[in-house]
Amino acid sequence: MTTAVSSIPNTGRRKLALVIGIGAYENLDELRNPQNDADDMSKVLGDIGFTVELVLHPTQKKMSAAVVNFKKSIQPNDIVVFYFAGHGSQWNVRIWVFL
Repeated sequence: MTTAVSSIPNTGRRKLALVIGIGAYENLDELRNPQNDADDMSKVLGDIGFTVELVLHPTQKKMSAAVVNFKKSIQPNDIVVFYFAGHGSQWNVRIWVFL
């Protein structure tokens, strides 16, 4: 059974989200929608009470730093969301995200 995040009562738990959108890559075709998708997800999460860090078109170094800093900010009992819009692939049962 799943519970909609918006139905979770505010019990002092923080709601944190890291939303990343990457459309341009050095060796892959450019994607048109990651920024729109990331913007839309940020708005939806913000509307239901999340503190959102939105990262658009980061370099690999900035992306890594954003993920590390987000991970460090997480405390026990926080509700967290990581959302990525960009290139990815599935091979066997593993899903790969191209950063």
